[in-house]
Amino acid sequence: MTKKIAICASSPSPSALVDERFGRCACFVIWDPAIMEYSSLSNMVHDAAHGAGTGAVQSLAKQEVSLVLSQRVGPKAFIALEQAGIKIFSGVAGKTVEDALKSYESGELSELLRPNS
Repeated sequence: MTKKIAICASSPSPSALVDERFGRCACFVIWDPAIMEYSSLSNMVHDAAHGAGTGAVQSLAKQEVSLVLSQRVGPKAFIALEQAGIKIFSGVAGKTVEDALKSYESGELSELLRPNS
């Protein structure tokens, strides 16, 4: 089974800068290695007063995402991601979506094992 990878992004393009905030990012750019294509998913809950991270997790789970590239993940979102079986990798600050994906594929990113925001 291939792993769909969601990258927190500032806009829906692979050349966009990574948005370091998981629940508050503008959108997710999703890489599907099975078809070798990017798609985008607007983060409809990014400006919610509460629950932005957990709402984002629900959207990603519906898209069958199994991995997220994000610099910062809060405690509630972290628990929701764990419960959904979605792994989190960080080390993407200052990168474009494409560069973050390349960094993951080359093993340069580290798995986030606890919330860091």
